[in-house]
Amino acid sequence: MEKIINFLNGLGKEFFLIIIYYLLILLLSLVFHDSLNLNSPNYEISNILINLLLIIIFLIIFRKKIIAKLDDYKNNGKSYLKKSFIYYIVGLIVMVVSLNIITFFYQMPLNETANRETLMAFPLSSLFNILITAPLVEELLTRVILKDYIKNKYLYIFISGLLFAFLHILTSLSNGITYELLFLISYGAIGIAFSLMYYKTDNIWTSITYHFIHNLICLILIFGGLA
Repeated sequence: MEKIINFLNGLGKEFFLIIIYYLLILLLSLVFHDSLNLNSPNYEISNILINLLLIIIFLIIFRKKIIAKLDDYKNNGKSYLKKSFIYYIVGLIVMVVSLNIITFFYQMPLNETANRETLMAFPLSSLFNILITAPLVEELLTRVILKDYIKNKYLYIFISGLLFAFLHILTSLSNGITYELLFLISYGAIGIAFSLMYYKTDNIWTSITYHFIHNLICLILIFGGLA
């Protein structure tokens, strides 16, 4: 019973933080409403400021977890990255294969389509979001809290990966595009890989680094016309 209570407590804190995350985005969007007009010359700088504020807020919330692991990552980061390489490759293969199968029958994920359109229209703010905000905020949001409350290794890895995937299709579901639930497989595969990295190394900087590398590779493929 105590394990169940701890598990639910962890989920409660996780979803509470997710709610705060989206409320912060909404609040900051309202504050910068005029500048976030697509025709505004200040659109990109406003987006970057919003992302900076989100990063600062999350760094403050998770400062102990982040700072405490910096020295460890400086000393052991190379071995952590080497150890985690196989997780990334397997996760990437499952993601790519499942994504191609699903998009054969359906359209590309709404999240991916929106990201590409924004990237081409507003490259500066998009690059900041994809390469800096996403690796930091998404990894902190979907990995750290759950690990303190879900003691079962496999349950933690699965739920953390699924939560990561769910965040990427949330917009689609809110718009009633239910077939995008299939993309939980694709996003979940890479999410589980990141979860494994964090669990095995006990250092959030490992998954943050691989998340950054993954996003960078995707950007190179997109700009190279290969994706």
